[in-house]
Amino acid sequence: MRTVPRVALAVVLLTAGALAAIKALTLSELMAITTDAAHVRIVAKSTFRMDYPLPDAVWTKLSVVGESLRTGEPVKADLVFMGSHDPNDRYTMSEEPTLQDTRLGNEAVVFWYDDPDMPAVGGGHRIFDLSGVYRVEPGFGTPVVIGKGDGFAWSENLKLADAGDQVRKAHLELLAAKQAAGGK
Repeated sequence: MRTVPRVALAVVLLTAGALAAIKALTLSELMAITTDAAHVRIVAKSTFRMDYPLPDAVWTKLSVVGESLRTGEPVKADLVFMGSHDPNDRYTMSEEPTLQDTRLGNEAVVFWYDDPDMPAVGGGHRIFDLSGVYRVEPGFGTPVVIGKGDGFAWSENLKLADAGDQVRKAHLELLAAKQAAGGK
């Protein structure tokens, strides 16, 4: 009889701990932990193995070209995320960006972090998870960023131009807050 309440309590505690690990991010919060955000086209996609952050981890590399939504500067970069959509790699991550969002030739809005601890593959430009890639699709004559639901920077679909305006506004707010705090 005593075993059932203990098991139930253990399940509740484990579930609570697992749920606490999930963090919803607003656009400003996502931008505060990433280096840049850009509207890009995916021009190449490949996978590779690297002993970071664990032995024999599989990473996907996306080669992209486009424009920074923070600064308007041209972007040509290799971005990486842990996991692979290639069945031959046998290495997927539940948090990795979706196959639909990362197809070769796709347009997307991508957020990445220049990871100083990551070996120089891809320049350390790291996409954290599925919150870092938003597919862009044509919609009623204008490009549309596909939203991902509650808990993401964009929960609903919005025009690419509006997404760009929101990124620039958040970028300027983050810069002002940093300067007000005495940072560069």
